[in-house]
Amino acid sequence: MMTFPDPPAKVKKILFVEDNLVFRKVMEASLKKAGYVCTLCGSATEALSLLQTEMPDLILSDYEMPEINGFDFRQTVLLNPDIRDIPFVFLTSFTDNSLVLEGLNMNALDYINKETPIPVIISKLNNIIKSLENEHIRSIRELRIAAETLNVKSIPTTNPVVSGFKIDFWHKGYLGYPGGDFIDFIRVDDRYCFALLGDIMGKKWKAWFFTFGFLSYIRAAIRFCALDDDFALDNIVQKINKLVFLDESLQNILSSLSLLLLDSQTGHVHYTGAGDLPLILYKKKGQKTDMIKSSGLLLGLLEDGLYDNQIVSMQPGDKLVIFTDGMIDIPSNGTKKSDYPFFVEKISPYFGNEASFEQIKSHVLNKINDSNQMDDASIIFIEKQ
Repeated sequence: MMTFPDPPAKVKKILFVEDNLVFRKVMEASLKKAGYVCTLCGSATEALSLLQTEMPDLILSDYEMPEINGFDFRQTVLLNPDIRDIPFVFLTSFTDNSLVLEGLNMNALDYINKETPIPVIISKLNNIIKSLENEHIRSIRELRIAAETLNVKSIPTTNPVVSGFKIDFWHKGYLGYPGGDFIDFIRVDDRYCFALLGDIMGKKWKAWFFTFGFLSYIRAAIRFCALDDDFALDNIVQKINKLVFLDESLQNILSSLSLLLLDSQTGHVHYTGAGDLPLILYKKKGQKTDMIKSSGLLLGLLEDGLYDNQIVSMQPGDKLVIFTDGMIDIPSNGTKKSDYPFFVEKISPYFGNEASFEQIKSHVLNKINDSNQMDDASIIFIEKQ
């Protein structure tokens, strides 16, 4: 009876690409017995199609296959920015030194001989994945040290105090990384306070490096416009967008933005959005929930972002919810799907209650973890008092 070393604590998904049906089934049984989730493909063509919708933790591939061999498959993966960072290992009977060297030169993590006893193959894969997990932990630590050294923050540490409103927020980075979501509250005076929520598109954990460029432009534009008594949000976001669009260092970097201006004197909330998700507005009178949509384009997409300026009239007990797509992205059959109505359905039962945000945190937000989170998740919750 074969025994296997313990796999990493978190179940990992391995995509195994192998044209030999018998060996494919033997490896599938062995990987599953060792505690892995195994997805099988009989060709590189099939694997490339699957990788359009699924994201394994590691790709294990043969070299000699019909249509596309393992090296051409690897090169195709490397050319695709969405999947090129997936760890890649060759498992093949071709062990010529020149082939091994060529495979490793394509940033493959290892080149394992099929003749290796299966428990040893599993042990090698365990070691590779554990090394990747340790590297992930080190990367998170280094990012946090860098942020502390530079004294830069993309998420506040405390809730703002604004007369006439109660404001809460919550954020959880994907897999613990500081990510591409950013939140800020900018108090102009006793009357006005800006609230903003943004999300750098694409870039995965690397998005964190771009948040500060966007935040710098947003903060500067708000401050300069406030000094000129210009509180028209469409004008402010258009200025931000033009600065981002013309900044060569931010070329091809896009971001969503929800920008709100809370007016303590009138009790109104002014709002504009740039490629953001519709806001949720709960009206206590009638216990009705509506969506508020913006027409603006993502920051940096075009020089003219076509931004609007809406006024949200709120009465005591009304609630306004702003959030990023990490809240609506959920796992589905090994891939990711976005389900806005599902999220609304999850949080709506708590809108009419006292301390509703605390209940949403307890019953919904605190249940988001590594097993069901697909992206950075952030939310701002505003209640009119």
